Amino acid sequence: MSKAKRTVVLKRLAELYRRMDEAYAASAAALGLSCAGCAESCCETVFRHHTYAEWAGLWAGFSALPAPRQAEIRDAAENWIRRHQNPLLPGVRPRVPCPLSTQSPEGLRCGLYEARPMVCRLHGVPNVLIRPRGGQSAFPGCDRAQALGKTCEPALLDRTPLLTELARLEMDLVGRERVGKMPRVDLTIAEMLLSGPPKI
Repeated sequence: MSKAKRTVVLKRLAELYRRMDEAYAASAAALGLSCAGCAESCCETVFRHHTYAEWAGLWAGFSALPAPRQAEIRDAAENWIRRHQNPLLPGVRPRVPCPLSTQSPEGLRCGLYEARPMVCRLHGVPNVLIRPRGGQSAFPGCDRAQALGKTCEPALLDRTPLLTELARLEMDLVGRERVGKMPRVDLTIAEMLLSGPPKI
């Protein structure tokens, strides 16, 4: 894949991320949802990511960081993997911050905020996905969003157009003829960082 093609796809991904952030903000505002003071940090939740486009976007952001910060993040990613492979309590998933997270007075913050993947951006608010062959999948939102939803009408975030555009980006990045033939992406952020940039 040419550098020019990758650059175009990553620019489109940045625009898609902007649309995701706007959709999230509108849904959160309708609920009165804020992460401030929440005891359940999303940065400790295990999210898996499934596109080469977002993997490439994450690596573009990571590669722009200073070398010492990259080394810190790699160390944190290795620790994240070790802790999940060898939990202190068998059968209990450890609460380990994402390797990209940094501690601030307000709590954990993403250290690569502009490049964070879709799941990180949309998690929390109630959302729905309309399936092409009919039916839909719905996510009620995080515990705080569900509690707020009992006192007002939740503003469902429709993921359908956002995922549709992400699928187009994926096809344009890897090539339509290769979609379905390349290994399926099913990686955490720690795994994407330690695996290196995607080989496309």
